[in-house]
Amino acid sequence: MDSNSSKGVSTHASWTSAISSFMLSHLANVVAGGTRTSSGFKAVHLNACARAINERFNSTLTGEQIKNHLKTWQRKFTKKNRLRKVSSASWDEKKFIITLDDEHYNGYIE
Repeated sequence: MDSNSSKGVSTHASWTSAISSFMLSHLANVVAGGTRTSSGFKAVHLNACARAINERFNSTLTGEQIKNHLKTWQRKFTKKNRLRKVSSASWDEKKFIITLDDEHYNGYIE
């Protein structure tokens, strides 16, 4: 998770599930605290999140990396939500996954 901003080079961040979870919780707490985010998180919130992660996990993330990772989570959520709404989709309570029969699954991934 190194970033070499003096040379304008940023390396790809390694996101563990613990760091992702911390990021999502931190940003959820910003919203729970009354901050309006209808137009997205402001740089000040993303930078504060990066600082909190860096302190907790001894990393060097930037606010921009937080923003990009949040976009990744938003894309994943959108895809899962769209799949969940497929009429033949069901929920497996034991595995916590969305399931489809073979016919619908093959049609969906094509």
